[in-house]
Amino acid sequence: MKKQKYTYSIYGFAVIIFLLRFNLVDALPNVSNQIAFQEGEFSIGDAYCAEEQKNSDWCADEIPHKVKLKSFSLDKYEVTNSEYMKCFAEGICNPNDLHETRPKDFSGVKQPAVFVTWEDAQTFCKWRGGNLPTEVQWERAAQGDNPGGAHFKQIYNVGATVDVGGQRPNSNGLYDMMGNVYEWTLDWYGPYQLENTVSNPKGPPTGKEKVVRGGAWHSPSHYLRASDRVAKVPEYKYSDVGFRCAYAAKIERFLDG
Repeated sequence: MKKQKYTYSIYGFAVIIFLLRFNLVDALPNVSNQIAFQEGEFSIGDAYCAEEQKNSDWCADEIPHKVKLKSFSLDKYEVTNSEYMKCFAEGICNPNDLHETRPKDFSGVKQPAVFVTWEDAQTFCKWRGGNLPTEVQWERAAQGDNPGGAHFKQIYNVGATVDVGGQRPNSNGLYDMMGNVYEWTLDWYGPYQLENTVSNPKGPPTGKEKVVRGGAWHSPSHYLRASDRVAKVPEYKYSDVGFRCAYAAKIERFLDG
């Protein structure tokens, strides 16, 4: 086992040198790679679940309710391997591990960075000047013209992740919000606060699992919804979990709330 891990470490180092040697590492994004959202009140949760699936436990934690959010912006694209490697090369981020038996299927420079813990993802976002999005920020951005987000169509079912940005964006201009990889959010998993309209909710103060959103390349189609909530252990590294970053909005032009 030690020899196997050593082999993967050498392989990972070789990938890093390749990226740096041929200038395939992306520069930090500018505002043109972010979408801004204006402050306002929004509905989250899935009315479809509430009305049509009352006896189904796969959406029992998606009770529709209203929230208030400050303005923010979100990356158009999931963070790629090449972007993450730049953070690692600068000594900030930990390396993202390779798949033990299928490293080539997940290590393309334009594929989303996976095998990163929640802390790894948050470290990257802070290095970039932001944070992981709260799950409410993520859902607001993912909704587009379809609050609740019932997509029921799996277009990524190819056995692994694919290059980011290869599918059409949602109506907000964001790519790969449904499928490809789940995305880490800032929040601990727990029931929603439903008593009043909550401003800028951030979930429970502590917990054992973090919320991931958006479904992945292997997800059944009914999980590909903007409102779907899944809990993952933050210390684990998964082949189906990546991330994108959120920022305090500094962009003059906003999408309509």
